[in-house]
Amino acid sequence: MALDDLLSDEESLFASPGVLEIEYLPKLLPFREGQQKHMAECISRLPSMGANILIQGPPGVGKSACVRWIFRELKESEGEEAVPVYINCWRDPELHKIILSICAQFGINTSYRSPSELQSLVMQRLRSMKALAFAFDEVDRAHDQMFLYQFIEEIPHKCIFLVSTRRDWLASLDSRIRSRLMPEVIDFRPYDRAQTWSILEERKKYAFVPGCWEGPAFDKVADACFKSGDIRTGLALLKASGMEAEKDASRRIKPEHVAKAMERLAIRQEAEQAQAAKRITDFS
Repeated sequence: MALDDLLSDEESLFASPGVLEIEYLPKLLPFREGQQKHMAECISRLPSMGANILIQGPPGVGKSACVRWIFRELKESEGEEAVPVYINCWRDPELHKIILSICAQFGINTSYRSPSELQSLVMQRLRSMKALAFAFDEVDRAHDQMFLYQFIEEIPHKCIFLVSTRRDWLASLDSRIRSRLMPEVIDFRPYDRAQTWSILEERKKYAFVPGCWEGPAFDKVADACFKSGDIRTGLALLKASGMEAEKDASRRIKPEHVAKAMERLAIRQEAEQAQAAKRITDFS
């Protein structure tokens, strides 16, 4: 390798590595415009007409990103839009944790208050609001879905978005919740090959310094991502491949760096692919 091809200790192939993180939300969310438009229309009908929406599909197909994108737009809106309330039920799987999350979002002081006092205070605040848009992401991870009964029954003028990777989740609900929920279902299908390539290309453009990726190396990442059906696999491979190239002090990310990254991520990737394949089959 020529000296000109070597990175110095002060240089990096990464321009904005945060773009490759799962939580990163781009300014534009491609290939989900139809779903976004439908969700926005449901919210726009508040407070006169509420809605319950179940958003389901395999992992890594843009479900959470789509909801978070809509909610970001709501927060940034200066009009009299519905107030967004986002809950991740994997992180906050119990009612008390959900209440604490809502307290944090509304700036409610939790000091010196019992769980029952906080719950009463939060529900009173929510009932007093003109319009609300709730998102319960990873709702199938909640330990007890009976909390939904309370939100459905006690809070007027709302939209509830439920995000799940389980196609059978709705059928597994208590009949009292299911009969009151009666949600419209929006299916998210895996991205096709061209869409996968385009999404990863856009992330690559902002995450790395220009011109550091060799074409065959990037194609190898995009192909592995498409086969997995999970965009997160592609993001992880982009990041890991860049790190492998930096270990070699290489200014170019080559197919061999991608191969090393795939080996390093093999255990996790195989598990994710197996899960994705099962869920893709479930949704076919």
